[in-house]
Amino acid sequence: MAKKIQDENGNTYVAVKPWYKKWWVWVIVVILVIFGIAALTGGSDDSSSKTTTTSSKATAHKTTASETKPAAAASKTISVDYDSYNVANEKTYKINYSDTSWNAATVKVDKVTVYKLTHSYKYKSANDGTFQASGFVRIHFVISPTRDISIYPTQGTAIYSNGEQHEADSSESWDGDIAKGATKSGNVTIPVKSLDSTSSLKSIRFKFDANYDTNNMDDNNSDKTFDITLNM
Repeated sequence: MAKKIQDENGNTYVAVKPWYKKWWVWVIVVILVIFGIAALTGGSDDSSSKTTTTSSKATAHKTTASETKPAAAASKTISVDYDSYNVANEKTYKINYSDTSWNAATVKVDKVTVYKLTHSYKYKSANDGTFQASGFVRIHFVISPTRDISIYPTQGTAIYSNGEQHEADSSESWDGDIAKGATKSGNVTIPVKSLDSTSSLKSIRFKFDANYDTNNMDDNNSDKTFDITLNM
């Protein structure tokens, strides 16, 4: 109930409480404080939730063409005189050649492999100069002497069915001196200038020398020139 006050002149006034002393003002203040705290707490939780949601998303990766493309197969090569040449195609011919015409050794050829290169390469020959080679021929020999001999297929000469003639002047050196009772085998590699395909060559004529030491002046067999033809 409002309090009445009379001043010195006899005037009567009603005393009004200041607004901040009214009980309902403080109730409103308390309610506002509670809502304010709730709002701050809720905002913080919401922010945290948003941060967590964002960080948990997986990052998508678009697969590139290079990743889906199969790895290219390694190119086959042939090594001749310490140089490597890329091979487009190769074909191995099984050969059953045996030469017993010289009583000092048996010479066999069991296979010939023809290599067609991916393109023509500059080839430097010891005897035929420098030219463009489009392929190689590799002949596999097996030599079994009946006495000590010296034989040199790696220094032979090849004549192809296409009319080309080339020296076998690569770094292969498995031949030379071979003792009686031993058997040695190895490859002889010869270049080809013009090779349309691995089936282009139909035959190879191959010549090389051999000899043995003797004190018999009448022994006409001590020197031998092999002249063999390999049909493919």
